[in-house]
Amino acid sequence: MSDILSRITNKIGDKNIVDKLSALSKSDLNSLLLEVFDRQANTLTATDILKSYQLNRFTFPSSMDPEEIHTLESKLLRKARNMDIKTIMLSPSAPLGSCSVFGSVDQYNVVSALRGTETLSDPSNMLAIIIADKLKRKEENNTIPIHMATTARVIRAQNFEGKGLYSHFGLYCMVSSGIDTGSYTCEKMLLEKHLNYYKDILSEIENVHLSITLRKRNGYKDNDRFFDRMVETIKLIFPNIELSIDNEDVDNNYYKGINFKLSVKQGNETVEVADGGFVDWTYQMLGNKKERCLISGIGLERFLVAVS
Repeated sequence: MSDILSRITNKIGDKNIVDKLSALSKSDLNSLLLEVFDRQANTLTATDILKSYQLNRFTFPSSMDPEEIHTLESKLLRKARNMDIKTIMLSPSAPLGSCSVFGSVDQYNVVSALRGTETLSDPSNMLAIIIADKLKRKEENNTIPIHMATTARVIRAQNFEGKGLYSHFGLYCMVSSGIDTGSYTCEKMLLEKHLNYYKDILSEIENVHLSITLRKRNGYKDNDRFFDRMVETIKLIFPNIELSIDNEDVDNNYYKGINFKLSVKQGNETVEVADGGFVDWTYQMLGNKKERCLISGIGLERFLVAVS
């Protein structure tokens, strides 16, 4: 982006324009940008709109069957409710920075918007924010773990290529929150909830081979003991499953302690359908070191590709 910014600032004649705009208050910057976009929109014609649609990958429709997607969403949400997981209908917008502030996600990979928002790119972040808000307001108490789930269509700015991959796609996400009680008991409970959910969902698919990859991550004082406890939990729930351990990239700071991936194999093709792990988001928002948070999700298009 440095070359692009240099070209723009040279054209404007002010190399410090980005710094000056960044120093404005959020409301003043929003007002300025609203005026800019209003003036730009006033110059557009109907043919400009059609041309923009033809060139903009964010607005082009998916080739997936919407009935299949919505049927799958209903199935996943119904299963969640049956397992006492509260289902939430999210807004298509999220607070600006709701992904990048928690680390390892570049804001350039998110579609930023006006009025202090960005286009929803990860429902798990929003569910964690909703849970933290309810805990902060004392509307909820997570001494007994809280479990929430949603489905949403999201947009991400990075380029995606391959079968079942689009700039916008559907996700099922689940977020669980609890309080540390020692001996990784809370983490074990949260992981059991998520794995049992996916076990029930995937057990309904015929003629597929299921496997789990468990990736080790930093984030716990006794990382080895924590990791061993989570391996035990997985083996109890999936005693006959193919389990592989990945000890590389432990410094990846998105997940804490572990990252699990569920894949299905049909014929010679293996497709990853679910991903999850522990994060420190509720701890960051609430400032309580005892906060524990587990997130996971299913890519709806990839799931349909895997089971078709």
